[in-house]
Amino acid sequence: MSTQTDTPCTVVRREDLVPVCPHCNTELPEIYARKPKGPFGIGRGFVFFCPHCRKVMGFGAQWYPFPG
Repeated sequence: MSTQTDTPCTVVRREDLVPVCPHCNTELPEIYARKPKGPFGIGRGFVFFCPHCRKVMGFGAQWYPFPG
């Protein structure tokens, strides 16, 4: 069992790495995002998905560009 600490997590910006889709294992130099449509998605943030296999990778309430 892990214990919770007060030490904050450090975010490290890495421009030399390309993320990989967790579904098809293809490198992702870009990720697609769109506003969901339909009865459960009207006006509710964004859905992020792989441009290769089109499987959903996550949801977000708002889109914020990466700082810097």
